[in-house]
Amino acid sequence: MNLDRFVGRRISEGRRFDVGLDLYSAPDFEGGLIVSGQDVALKIGGYVKADFIYDFDPIDSTDTFVTTSIPVSAPERTNARFHAKQTRLSLDTRWTTEGRDIRVFVEGDFFGTDSELIRLRHAYGEVGPIVVGKTWTTFTDVAAAPATIDFEGSVSSVNRRQVQARWTRPIFSDDLTFALAIEDTQFIIETPVGLTGEARSPSPDFVARLRFEREWGRFQMANLYRVVGFQPTGKKVVTANAWGINFTGVVLMSERNTVYSQIVFGEGIGSYRGLPDAAPTSASTGEMLGLFGWMVGLTQEWSDRLASNFTYAENSLDNTPLQAADAVHRTTYLAANLIWQPLERVRLGVEYLYGIRENVDGASGSANRVHSAVIFELP
Repeated sequence: MNLDRFVGRRISEGRRFDVGLDLYSAPDFEGGLIVSGQDVALKIGGYVKADFIYDFDPIDSTDTFVTTSIPVSAPERTNARFHAKQTRLSLDTRWTTEGRDIRVFVEGDFFGTDSELIRLRHAYGEVGPIVVGKTWTTFTDVAAAPATIDFEGSVSSVNRRQVQARWTRPIFSDDLTFALAIEDTQFIIETPVGLTGEARSPSPDFVARLRFEREWGRFQMANLYRVVGFQPTGKKVVTANAWGINFTGVVLMSERNTVYSQIVFGEGIGSYRGLPDAAPTSASTGEMLGLFGWMVGLTQEWSDRLASNFTYAENSLDNTPLQAADAVHRTTYLAANLIWQPLERVRLGVEYLYGIRENVDGASGSANRVHSAVIFELP
């Protein structure tokens, strides 16, 4: 069977400028473990990733470097942690029916709970300009995501995957594309002391994206709008509008050098970074929290087998006066690594991570981590 028609990146896949290390994209659909039949082919992909972590300072997130989990004024402690939770398995199936190519992609890792060991990362179908299922939110661009060994990534990166229906079409030429999506939503609200109720989601997230892409780089602007709600116990739902804008860019400076950047801001989008979307302003009222984050990074290949990455990012919330003194106000993230490929599909890496958490009351804590990993990629 000729598999050429199935080979190549699809609109739902993220990275073309994968200098160094790419842990975001689906495996290439060629070579390796491919099972084929009449007008259908299945690629089995994934990798084994063993992580070896040592913390010089207190941090409550031992598997990933989550800066919001850095405690403030905690007693000194160190911690060693070994795990293989980022190990992934994927099934990429492509077939032809009535002259159309169809794709179904499913991927899982082992960051699940004790009752559900395998966590679903991606599960979507794709035909023509339509993508339906769970994958990277249209609000992000993983081509501009940092090439870090750390699974969490920078404090400003929008790295959420959620169920959606997305339509993508080129405008004027294939270099410029426009996408519209309706996506699953989540709303995190800090309620006033003594007030009970439930966060509600009266609408999905509506996302529009404009992307310009050439061989030397990619730039994207994504806009998000949604209606969020809170229902006090025994009362009707109170709603408010939330919005966000995410600018990302990645430029291939040379065949071995990539520069990437990001600016994200909005009101009521903190949940895209695991932060609250809204907080109280009085005993019975609240408001959307403004968020502003930015990131810059550089990935450099020193040779065919040696690469490194540097990332710096900050993220801050416009807190309300009634938030707790120990609520998160600002976080900072720095990562620098060196990744060596001694054999094809085998990588060894070591990474230094530094983070700062600053609370509403101005108190802060910091953490230093060394994270090393060994990765075996399926062919």
